Amino acid sequence: MRQPRRVPWSSKAELGELYEFLFSPAANDESRAAALSRMSVYISSPSCPAFIHLLHAVVSALALPYPPPLPLAQSQRMVYAMALIRFVNGMVDPLQTGGFARPISHLAAELNLPPGLVALRHRATHEDLPPLEHLHRSLQDAVAYLHTYSFVPLLNHGAEEGWGRRERSETLVGRWKKVMKERVRTRDVSIESASGRAVKRLKREFEDEELEDAVEAIVRVGLVPVARKKRPGKKATAPPADALLVWTPLLAHLMSLHENTPSVLAETLTSALLETAPRHRQMDDDERKELASYRWTLGTWLLHFWLGGDLGVPDDAKRDILVRLARELVHGDDVLERVYGLLDSAGLASLQTLLPDREEEEEELEGLDIDEEEVDADTALEKMQANLDALEDKLRRNVEPTKERTTNGDEIPGWHKAEDWHPCPIGMWA
Repeated sequence: MRQPRRVPWSSKAELGELYEFLFSPAANDESRAAALSRMSVYISSPSCPAFIHLLHAVVSALALPYPPPLPLAQSQRMVYAMALIRFVNGMVDPLQTGGFARPISHLAAELNLPPGLVALRHRATHEDLPPLEHLHRSLQDAVAYLHTYSFVPLLNHGAEEGWGRRERSETLVGRWKKVMKERVRTRDVSIESASGRAVKRLKREFEDEELEDAVEAIVRVGLVPVARKKRPGKKATAPPADALLVWTPLLAHLMSLHENTPSVLAETLTSALLETAPRHRQMDDDERKELASYRWTLGTWLLHFWLGGDLGVPDDAKRDILVRLARELVHGDDVLERVYGLLDSAGLASLQTLLPDREEEEEELEGLDIDEEEVDADTALEKMQANLDALEDKLRRNVEPTKERTTNGDEIPGWHKAEDWHPCPIGMWA
């Protein structure tokens, strides 16, 4: 079993979307602002990789207007210089593991860090600030370095092994789809026919697959027909009947092997629905309709399993899914709003009742509620004034006996400012 690795992003697709915001040819100021917002969330997590912190600092500096207005040129040089210093130090510091400090230039060479960045870092730290255009160019080089040596390797981490598993699962799903579509078309229900024996062989092969890989392949390449006319219409709330005949036997087989199949399936459908949201994308009408049809098909499958019997989604998974969907409703996603509305009104508990029980909070607040009909403003003000008078009288009684007096009965005055006082440095006579 693969050991879990804690990361601040929910999926590899979410990390890939951050990459698109920053490095795609269509990246602009709006997408980079969205990337900065997302990285601000990531860096608040203790599991965030160090390069995300450095990337956030550099991209934040580059987000400032360039060239800046003349009165702000010096301050922007300071911002650029600090971002560059943090970048170089953040890259080389993890290599300072010996008993004696090694030269930064030697450590940078091990990381293939451009020597020019190290030289500018030294100048910005110990000498006059470099020119603004040099600093700006160096930050662009820093972003390019993080792209090549940090971001791309992270996205491709385990790609060969993962791709091999995904390719095998997708191949099995494709073979299952072909065999079952033929059985549905010919209405073949025999288990001794050629297609029946093929189904049994495929089921045995699926037993060797990881559940997550199999479900991912089913959701990504199986449940949604390629032809848009075969997908459920805008008013449909269930998958097509033929599609149910094709995929229900396989999902039931996986359920017999793994009892958590419904939860994994529902979570994977939810992730696919959220990751394909059309935010920050430029699409024509046909592309928009294609994406909406694809996502609505995923939504109907999610609703089908939401209401399913043996394949029904457990309540704890429903709660998590509803919360995830609710958090994304602020983006005005039409498909997502329709899917959420169907899930929340499908004859099941609503989001409020699926959230953690609030009875304990209500008990703690018991007695603090206010009956507005019984509150009289004048009476309340009189009570408040009486409480204030009583408090002031109590303070007055407590303070008067503690006043210190001189031997002749006069009160000792408190701190006061001397008449001949004037400011001067500490330790110097006036």
